[in-house]
Amino acid sequence: MKLTAVFIAAATAKNADKRFNKIRGHADTLLDLIDNNTTASDKNVERAEKWVNKVFDQAASIDVELCSDEIVEEVDDALVFNQDDFCKLTGQVGTALRSYVRKFGCDEALPKKNFMNTFAKRTNRMRNIFLRLGKCAM
Repeated sequence: MKLTAVFIAAATAKNADKRFNKIRGHADTLLDLIDNNTTASDKNVERAEKWVNKVFDQAASIDVELCSDEIVEEVDDALVFNQDDFCKLTGQVGTALRSYVRKFGCDEALPKKNFMNTFAKRTNRMRNIFLRLGKCAM
């Protein structure tokens, strides 16, 4: 029984890392698009990078191995991103991050009691920065 739990925890950690890295890749795409395809100043690009790093550092602080028993496997196709529409991708990255935290973070794995609330506020702040810099309708 313990051996099975170890294998499940290892598989879950790998899935969590894969999903986290996929979301990070899309956030990096957003940063690249802001930097190269808009008239955003270097100061605003640095501000967006700061918020992306802050949000991803906060998400990385979750100990995904503590919650492996509660995680239900889901199909990877559920996480589909629209690379063609910058404004839509901006919202999808924030939504995917919040989904990642809900899926892989249980109460024991979260670093602070109010983690979910502050994380949601930070992802919304990050989304608003990208929407403003990309001149998207809010």
